[in-house]
Amino acid sequence: MRDDLLRDVTARLKADYGLKREGAYLRKGKCPQCGAKDSLYTPADHPWLLRCGRLNSCAWEQPTKALYPEIFDDWSRRYRVTPERPNAAADAYLEYARGFQTKPLAGAYAQELYRDPNLGIMSAAVRFPLPGGGWWQRLIDQPGRFGDKKAIFAFGKSFAGHWWAYPGDTVETLAAASEIWIAEGIFDAIALRQAGVVAVSTMTCGNYPAAALAALRAAIAARAEPGPAPKLIFAFDQGAAGVEFTRKFVARAREEGWIAGAAQVRVDGEGEKQDWNDLAIADRLTAKDREAYLWAGDVTIAGTPDEKAFLIYKRFKTTSFPLVFNQRQLWASFSVERIEQTRESIARNSPETLEGLDHEQQWELAARQAVEVSELANCTFRTLYFQRDPNMDEGAYYFRVDYPHERGRPRRDAVRATFSGAACSAGTEFKKRLSSVAPGAQWTGSTAQLDRLMQRQWATIRIVEAIQFTGYSIEHKAYLLGDIGVSGGKVAKINEDDYFVFGAQAVKLRTSDRLLRIAYDPDRLNLEWVGPMIDAWGAPGLVVLAFWFTALFAEQIRATQESLGFLEVTGPPGTGKTTLITFLWKLLGRVGNYEGLDPIKASPVGVARTLGQVGNLPVVLIEGDRAQETPHGRRFEWDELKTAYNGRAVRVRAIANAGMETFEPPFRGAIMIVQNDPVDGSPAMRERIMGVRFDKTGWGPRTRAASERITRFERDAVSGFIVHAIRREAQVLERYAERFRAHYAAFLERPGIRNDRLAKNHAQLAAMLDALRLVVTNLPDESVDEAKALIGAMLDERQRLAEHDHPHVEQFWELFDHLAASDPPETMTPLNHSGNPALIAVNLVQMEQRLAHAGLRLPGQGGMTEMKRLLKGGRVRKFVEYKAVKCSRSKKTVNCYVFEASVPSHP
Repeated sequence: MRDDLLRDVTARLKADYGLKREGAYLRKGKCPQCGAKDSLYTPADHPWLLRCGRLNSCAWEQPTKALYPEIFDDWSRRYRVTPERPNAAADAYLEYARGFQTKPLAGAYAQELYRDPNLGIMSAAVRFPLPGGGWWQRLIDQPGRFGDKKAIFAFGKSFAGHWWAYPGDTVETLAAASEIWIAEGIFDAIALRQAGVVAVSTMTCGNYPAAALAALRAAIAARAEPGPAPKLIFAFDQGAAGVEFTRKFVARAREEGWIAGAAQVRVDGEGEKQDWNDLAIADRLTAKDREAYLWAGDVTIAGTPDEKAFLIYKRFKTTSFPLVFNQRQLWASFSVERIEQTRESIARNSPETLEGLDHEQQWELAARQAVEVSELANCTFRTLYFQRDPNMDEGAYYFRVDYPHERGRPRRDAVRATFSGAACSAGTEFKKRLSSVAPGAQWTGSTAQLDRLMQRQWATIRIVEAIQFTGYSIEHKAYLLGDIGVSGGKVAKINEDDYFVFGAQAVKLRTSDRLLRIAYDPDRLNLEWVGPMIDAWGAPGLVVLAFWFTALFAEQIRATQESLGFLEVTGPPGTGKTTLITFLWKLLGRVGNYEGLDPIKASPVGVARTLGQVGNLPVVLIEGDRAQETPHGRRFEWDELKTAYNGRAVRVRAIANAGMETFEPPFRGAIMIVQNDPVDGSPAMRERIMGVRFDKTGWGPRTRAASERITRFERDAVSGFIVHAIRREAQVLERYAERFRAHYAAFLERPGIRNDRLAKNHAQLAAMLDALRLVVTNLPDESVDEAKALIGAMLDERQRLAEHDHPHVEQFWELFDHLAASDPPETMTPLNHSGNPALIAVNLVQMEQRLAHAGLRLPGQGGMTEMKRLLKGGRVRKFVEYKAVKCSRSKKTVNCYVFEASVPSHP
């Protein structure tokens, strides 16, 4: 079984990082952090930790289980229980995921099956009995399904005041130890114990082991030979809670007469979180390492700023440095002269104080009194990471600002904000930025002190890539949907520092605005809306849903097929277009009562930003008031979207620097156009569009009731749809690719279809309709068949439009021919003013007047403004120019639009 796991991990490491077997190691892999090609390595027989060999310049490392959680996420499926191995999955989990030796733990745990009473789902678990008759268990089969409940205690059982001890560590053996490390978790205690440290677990950091210590004290008193009591080392997890209870419990233990200290991974629990189990896997629980953790614990629990400063000075012999005490940023200074003067003063005034002390001890006593501590800020701040925008070649430092805890005042929450490089490089700029993002926070230090502080914080800074758009990032192969992320079918929640971790990648949304608010239940997909939607809108509604689903995979489709068609939804007012689109946004968790963007009412920059703010999500452009005369500077030209068809930039903008660089963000979404009438773009633009039309055919009480049911669905009830859909990414794309080939071939064989682009666009839509059924499992077969037939009809209509003029242009020339034919031979105001039989010269004002006199009107809703634009793109009667023409009859000069006089062929 181990060979099976080892084979899978090794294969992935070789494929993803280029590792090669050399003796006992896998070597010569490419480091994902520094990019060095031959620096990555790991032991071949236990490749559970990857390391970069460039220790001075990189030193990147990552547990394999963090890179490939799917391999380490379903233990009972890989390791089946048998009568001979009743704990098979639990044994494997402890050995390969936790790095423990399981033989010494025999009898201390068992494999159990846990069933969640609310979710109705099950998982294997590693269960440890606890004092008081209860137990603690860790779920090991896809624990992410259970939300935050990865570890569970027995209900109604109390372990307060007790600790869990390693097998064989009785109270008598603990009493004989020189030190007892009191860890928080059971796995931490096991990791420490197997590293040679006597350790116990309190199960939670808030559990002071009063009863266990009383039993320990009794065992010490009962020893045959008296001796010193063991020193208690409180070694709780990093973080605010662990540090707070460490300080509290050390003080309490000392009051009770115990010799007590602390151990922390880093001073004050700061930095990237690692527990003792993590450190054991990384082989960082050696005696030398533990000495550093004990020092960090002493500094963390220091009672005064002077004592804290002295411990730092003693270890590093740095004469001046920053430190934190009681959530205030301080600065400590030492000088050899001042220490010597203090020592001499003590020798003169209190010589008895120095009696029995050697020179080094006298020096330390003087140094404690000679330190000078001043305040730099009335708060603390920590650089959590550097966020970099790979597209803009710029970044910022992401800070957490904490306030002091003051009695009698409510605790203020920490503030998180970005600081530019410039703001971190000068004391005055830092002061401005700090006070602007954290109310009441003040920096009073100098630039030199700020430089030193930043130098220390940035020594091992994490880099997080920040993207500007919500949705799918093809570079990271991950969906960032606000507070939920999905990669490779795995769901991740944003961490407390506002970024996602996907394997070796750390990525976040650059903006704090959340376009989507998703209520995701991994075990329930609400599909109650499917029936009412089909009842209300039938095949056209299902076609729109299929395109909506297609948008969720737009980048993957364009990556393999280079393009993705647009969907145009048209129809007269009152056909429910707005109701349907508003509901579909709820499926994605869109915030607010949003339908789309009216490009006519938006500035060009606003349109560009709307197009660029999403990836693998639809961008809906809704109809503005096209009947109004719009100034040319505000007019939206549909042809501007042509490059979006291939995922290229729609607009280019300059980067604000001294160079000539520009920023061309690619289009990552899918475009849907919703308006009453078809798009009046160029032939090339119309070839990129699939058109579905809504009408009131069959509209009645039943459809109205279904539409009203749709409007009553709340966003939180259906917004999990998007997560359920993209979790099936691999299966959806596989089904899509298979069905696309079939539909594409069938559409090209369809009678009259000669345009390859049109066949491809509609084949994409039909293929994704088939893939949609992997997620929306209750679609009726007859409804799907009707929708496919409609897609075929849409293709036929689009082929006709591609070979003919825009319908409004065709209707215009029909009206023109009808009116021109009724001109009497002697008229001095003919509709065609040209004397050249090869040309037509028409004055549109005159044309509009003649139509009105005949009880007719120009086609479309845009009137003359629209017709001027459409006529210039005509295919049959091609536009020549707009100029003053001498009328062939009246000889007067008339401003006319001039066209070639080809005879139109109307269908």
